[in-house]
Amino acid sequence: MSAIIKNNKLLLINPITKENIGELNICDESFFSNIEKNATTYTKWNQLSLKKRCHHINRFRKVILDNKDQIQQILINETGKKEFDAFTELFTTLEHLKEITKIAKKSLTKSKRNTGILKNKKAYVQYEPIGVVGIISPWNYPLVIPTTTISEALIAGNNVILKPSEHTPLIIQFLKDLWDKEIGYANAFQVIHGEGNVGQMLVQSDRNDLICFTGSTAVGKKIAEECAKTLKPIILELGGKDPMIILKDANQRRALESALFGGLSNAGQACISVEQVYVEDNIFDEFTEKISHKIKNMSAGNNADDSIGCIITPENYNKINSHLSELDNSIKVIKGTSSKNEFYIPPTLVINPPENSKIVNEETFGPVILLRSFNNDIELLEKIHQTGYGLSGSIFGKDKKRMNEIVGNIKTGNMSINDVFSHYGIASLPFGGEGKSGLGRLHGKEGLRSFCRTKSIVESKYRFIDDPWWFNRTKKIETLLKNAISFFYK
Repeated sequence: MSAIIKNNKLLLINPITKENIGELNICDESFFSNIEKNATTYTKWNQLSLKKRCHHINRFRKVILDNKDQIQQILINETGKKEFDAFTELFTTLEHLKEITKIAKKSLTKSKRNTGILKNKKAYVQYEPIGVVGIISPWNYPLVIPTTTISEALIAGNNVILKPSEHTPLIIQFLKDLWDKEIGYANAFQVIHGEGNVGQMLVQSDRNDLICFTGSTAVGKKIAEECAKTLKPIILELGGKDPMIILKDANQRRALESALFGGLSNAGQACISVEQVYVEDNIFDEFTEKISHKIKNMSAGNNADDSIGCIITPENYNKINSHLSELDNSIKVIKGTSSKNEFYIPPTLVINPPENSKIVNEETFGPVILLRSFNNDIELLEKIHQTGYGLSGSIFGKDKKRMNEIVGNIKTGNMSINDVFSHYGIASLPFGGEGKSGLGRLHGKEGLRSFCRTKSIVESKYRFIDDPWWFNRTKKIETLLKNAISFFYK
């Protein structure tokens, strides 16, 4: 969607029909100050027990389910997604909300720790709300990404200020209205709208305690620099140039279908989209012929039988085309078909593009799959690590020893074996990247604890006995301690 700013309002336009589908007030400094005041002084939510907070998140899941048809339609209107892409996003959201509450009840409770030789002590860890969490979410998955992140921050007991993308804010505003009406605790979950300057206010504020950003690496670096000034904690889920590896002994049918889904789902507008497919030399020509045939028979458009939907923002449309236009005529490019509408790009396959091209080294974020050959595992790893990204990847084959060795040597946060994309839908798995793909983790117990102050506590079992290393110790105690280490640590 292309957002238009007019009279301090966001005017939202359907990217396919060009119809005006809504408008929202842009957050100014005065409104932001009130939002922050509410977030910093509101205590009703964090005073709830963990069990009660999980109960309300489960209630919210059921509210979302009850409104599923309207939610999917808003998604389609805002983004131009295919109907099944919108359904998949809704499904993933509901699954996460259901599972993350179960995980939280085990992973956020007080946990006992072994005290070693100090048997006169009790030790435990407790997970406390970190305070106010600022969340900035993207336009490509405007339902699942912010909703899963919000749920984890809220379950941990924090108050949340969310700034959704200015291109796709209607779905979040709809959820906010549902939350206020059906759940209450309005000041625990607040929303601000606007362009990058509104997100900047959130990042620069000294009245929140953590920033969680999902978006481009370029913006993520700026946020990291700003938060470093005060050592404010950050979670950055940034871009990717995700590789799929197809070994000579792979099931080619499964690998082929996985490459198409991983590379073209949501018109390739996913941080974990398969952008580069590395095929072992032995089967490269055979696999190229098979996937080329498939690509030629796929289409981009708004009809029910079209394979993929539109590109959501004009900026992304221009970037994808700039990557493709850089390629000279000697590079083999296979394309499907597309609607005449300017926001559609056909499913595209690029065969062995130049190593120094933008399309190899930068995130394309569109329905473009690079097919690249490799001769050995050392060459493969060098090519994969060339980009500096490390979000996720996948590998297909039968030789488990070889696959595990390759997986263990790839610098990435997430890997799939004979599978693609599924890891994001498993709420118990932590999600995040390495290198240019970000810092920190969301999802799983690791993600939940990212939104907590992890506090270690030691308690003496006996209030009437002095510790043997205090200043009032005797020489006899010192001698006993010195002799004891030879017994305990031999």
